[in-house]
Amino acid sequence: MFNRRQFLHTTVACLAMLKAGLLFPIRVLAEWPAEAFAKDKPEEALAVLFKGREIRETDRITIEMPPGAENGAIVPLTVRTDLPEVSVITLIAEKNPVSLLGQFRFTGKGKGDYLRTRIKLAKSSHLIVVVESGGELCTARRYIEVLKGGCD
Repeated sequence: MFNRRQFLHTTVACLAMLKAGLLFPIRVLAEWPAEAFAKDKPEEALAVLFKGREIRETDRITIEMPPGAENGAIVPLTVRTDLPEVSVITLIAEKNPVSLLGQFRFTGKGKGDYLRTRIKLAKSSHLIVVVESGGELCTARRYIEVLKGGCD
């Protein structure tokens, strides 16, 4: 049973959490690059995301995924790198209707040298990974054969 003082404390705490957006978040904390998601060509999405900065090829990014996918709706993917100070990993599929699959930002003291996710691919194509490391952009790509498209 609540007494009046406990009721008031609980009510004030709930109102403060509601005002701060902790009970019912009104906005999502993720950034949404709408202009990049609107592009259907990888080059256009990269230009929007990185504003024409130079992107160099590297062998220091490892893309682990099956050589072929029976169903493009669920393709497991792991990205590893030994590049220092990784802050962003961007995933792009060449032949998807929307080429930008996602962009992952790493902040704080954590290391952004490892990413594991699942992606959706429309058809057989190259997967392009761009890693921002210490202010530089590095890329690697890998081809995957898709038997049944996941974007139908």
